[in-house]
Amino acid sequence: MSGPQVAVVDAFGTAFRYTDAFAALDTGVIHVQSTPGLLPGVAPVDSAKFTRTLVHDGDLDGLADRLAALRPLAVLPGRESGVELADALSERLGLPTNGTELSAARRDKYLQIERLKAQGVPAMRQIRTDDEDELRAWHEALAGTAVVKPLRAGGGDGVTFCDTPDDSAAALGALLHRVNSLGERNTHVVAQEYLVGAEYIVNTVSCAGLHQVTDVWSTDRITANGVRDLVVAQVLLRPDDPAVPELVPYARRVLDALDIRHGAAHLEIKLTPDGPRLVEAGARPSGLPYYVAEAVGEGQLEWSADAYLRPERFRARAGNDYRRRTAFAWAALVSPVSGRLVRYRALDEVRRLESFRDLTLLVEPGDRVVPTTWDLGYPATLTLSHPVEAVLRRDLNTLRFLDGTGMYEVRENPDPAHERA
Repeated sequence: MSGPQVAVVDAFGTAFRYTDAFAALDTGVIHVQSTPGLLPGVAPVDSAKFTRTLVHDGDLDGLADRLAALRPLAVLPGRESGVELADALSERLGLPTNGTELSAARRDKYLQIERLKAQGVPAMRQIRTDDEDELRAWHEALAGTAVVKPLRAGGGDGVTFCDTPDDSAAALGALLHRVNSLGERNTHVVAQEYLVGAEYIVNTVSCAGLHQVTDVWSTDRITANGVRDLVVAQVLLRPDDPAVPELVPYARRVLDALDIRHGAAHLEIKLTPDGPRLVEAGARPSGLPYYVAEAVGEGQLEWSADAYLRPERFRARAGNDYRRRTAFAWAALVSPVSGRLVRYRALDEVRRLESFRDLTLLVEPGDRVVPTTWDLGYPATLTLSHPVEAVLRRDLNTLRFLDGTGMYEVRENPDPAHERA
């Protein structure tokens, strides 16, 4: 391609839609894949949508040279696995960059919280460890519930809620040396105090340190299958929701502390009795921006295209609240059963919900279904949209009524010959 191009590192999942956002500005997308093979849980994307695909084989200098020859206008991450490589490439090529000095803090869940504390931003108590005795002693002193999780995984992988030091020690043993959802081996864990309060998502895009809030969501959670606070829905908030004025100033402090000056960021924040506290941050887009474009008109992908290619337009519009055109939610089914799925018993009723928009089956009839314990284990997800929020909220509650043991017809003891087939 002879026209302008940008590079996206790991443009999988939602980030694949960057191809459309930049195409709208007559700009092609070079795909930089951070690993030779696909990481766990990552589906292939249509390579025809990219102007070129480069694969990182471990030689950063060689990759930087190959990319420089294509003269991209920007290098940005598509998903969590691409954050550090995008920082390194954009810095080496002299492009707008968050730089490599704090790359680790933008990925490592322990380091990012410690960075906030060092910058005077209120943050939770925590410890990084690979030692059972040290973890037990810390949990004893905490005198409350702890959350033990990998330092650098995503999607809720390995997140364990621990009420006692014995629980924390068991979580450490289960996680240590295991390969996580990003294909990395856990050498340590982070244990953090359990934050009591409602959890929210604040999504932003930054341009040379100017931060724009693109969308804010509340999260609905349940306790199921031995997992506390399993996410079952995310609801797009109006910008005048009472929670937003508390969340946004804190989110800006987090962005500044982590030196996120360019591009998209995804912040998970709890409103505790002591005020907002960061759960974790990602210096990349969330999984919801193409839904936002429908409900708001534009989301992180479109704002990012402006930030990198039309910064004057970004600056002229930044600071204005987004406008929610319609109430909008993402939701998931939560399987409590295991076995070979025969059918979903109530999907027709789900589709008849007044705010129903679409449904994606992640476990099809004939596949094995297992109890849902993390974000990549949902058997099905759906989106809801309606001009009246009360209707959407009612339908979310109805969905929880329809879901459960009665939703899933399974064959618990399938025929061995069928299993082998």
